[in-house]
Amino acid sequence: MLTDFHTHIWPDALAPAAIAALSGGGGVPARYDGTVAGLRSAMRAAGIDRSVVQPVATKPGQVRAINDWVATLASEDVVPFGAMHPDLEDPVAELRRMKGLGLRGFKMHPEYQSFSPDDPKLTPLFDAAASLGMIFFSHAGADIGPQTLSGTPDVFARVIDRHPELTIVLAHLGGFRQWHDVPEHLVGRDVYLDTAFTLGHLPDEEFVAIVRAHGADRVLFGSDGPWTDAAAEIAHIRTMGFSETELDAILGGTASRLLDR
Repeated sequence: MLTDFHTHIWPDALAPAAIAALSGGGGVPARYDGTVAGLRSAMRAAGIDRSVVQPVATKPGQVRAINDWVATLASEDVVPFGAMHPDLEDPVAELRRMKGLGLRGFKMHPEYQSFSPDDPKLTPLFDAAASLGMIFFSHAGADIGPQTLSGTPDVFARVIDRHPELTIVLAHLGGFRQWHDVPEHLVGRDVYLDTAFTLGHLPDEEFVAIVRAHGADRVLFGSDGPWTDAAAEIAHIRTMGFSETELDAILGGTASRLLDR
């Protein structure tokens, strides 16, 4: 089952404004309109069977509403993760509520949410996530919007050390524009890396080296849609010399192992 582990959508009424703001701020055109219908159209064009939606709450007050909305999207082809904010009051209670809503994990974004992932105040959140079997998905590295840099590979390495039972997925192959530190701090650790917004920014030979050193069974295809063309991303990965076993893992096998357990 070909799975895209990193996509973004918004409610139909909010999608036009969200797309305009983010495209303008980052200088990257959207490849679909940011709606669930637009995502499904892009999936069909790319031959993708299943997409994981990764919402971002930029304010604590958005968390519950986002989680209520994404939970309604759950289907065979759309797997919603929840949103979490580091400043939410009683995040553990919200994690339990997410679990009850059927959400498999949650996303956080150190740059848009202005926090460091190794902040001790997040310990109860991460401990609860591990206990509930929920996946912690995070933006990693720099961002084309905010010009801060909090989610670096060394910071995430400390999170892994402190929370060995927590399932962690780091976007952008462990750190957008921080790939020079990924081999030292993350490669070979118990963490999953996605491929989103990496191709074309990281030389192919360095991409392949990181994937093979880390293990394709801990790498997930992610398009970061709507900000890339998923079909072109998949085609690019298929030209990089990976074996069929490696491709099967990257393009769906690893995701199935995480999502269907």
